[in-house]
Amino acid sequence: MENKTAPSGVEYLEDRVARLEDQARFTLDALELAASLGDFQVSISSLHEPTLLLHEVASRAATITPFTVSAVYLVDEGTSDFYLAYSDQQEWKEKIEAATNSFIDSGMFSFALKEGRPVVVHAADLERRVLLHVLETSSRVRGMFVGIFPEGAKNLTAIEMALLSIVCKNCAYAVEVFELYKCFRSGGEDVVAFSDSLPAGVLDIDECGRILFANKIAGKLLGSVATPEKSHFIDFLIPEERDRIASLLISCFAFGVPALEYQTETLAKPQSTMRTQTVLETVEGQKVVSLHITPLQRNGSIVLRGVLAPADEMHTGSELVEGM
Repeated sequence: MENKTAPSGVEYLEDRVARLEDQARFTLDALELAASLGDFQVSISSLHEPTLLLHEVASRAATITPFTVSAVYLVDEGTSDFYLAYSDQQEWKEKIEAATNSFIDSGMFSFALKEGRPVVVHAADLERRVLLHVLETSSRVRGMFVGIFPEGAKNLTAIEMALLSIVCKNCAYAVEVFELYKCFRSGGEDVVAFSDSLPAGVLDIDECGRILFANKIAGKLLGSVATPEKSHFIDFLIPEERDRIASLLISCFAFGVPALEYQTETLAKPQSTMRTQTVLETVEGQKVVSLHITPLQRNGSIVLRGVLAPADEMHTGSELVEGM
């Protein structure tokens, strides 16, 4: 029996080819758009406030789908609270803040922070659908994008969702770069707070091996830098590692001082930087870490600036020591 519902013939094939051509053309257009979304036409290093940058983000989002209102919340570096940093329609400011407060109370704002993708919710007060997308880098949350849809707007496609994620990801990194330049312009007045925001441990070591400074992550990795009996970096290492790391620290330190002050009898060849893995001994047990040391001049003296980060968790402390 012939199936009359199954499409067949030249007309069907032509229609299918046409649909595939449209799909391929749309995919290429989407890829070209994706490539341009991160190209912010703003000189971030010259900005003293992020308004122009956030305006650019709203413009990029509008190329994907038109919002009645686009707004951006940023995280206050001092209090870690969210605040409305930008809205392209100032007359909607109070409505956006009221809707956002309701999302916070209902837990939807927190849900969007964890999702890392567009979340579309209904705002009862606005009688509109609202898109929330976290602005997040690999190190921290920087803010939240809020887009209010027009009445009767169609649902976003998967490709449009992915493109909005690209915009928000690039926005988050642009804000992070802006904060970095702002810290540089401040002349280092907020260096401690800035170092605490970094995703890796940072510490300064003097010529005797004493820890002069450690940010929060370094302090956490070391267990406690305030312990009186452990004021030297070497004290935090397992016994098998102390002589090797001490020699490397002295060698690295010597690169920053005049040659006549450097005694070479028992030390390795001086080097400008040192990158190695070692094993910390803390109250929580052994921790395998990567250590990168560079000599720097501070107030006429040489100190060693160290970057400390957890190593590959697949390695154990004993395996690392045996392989050295």
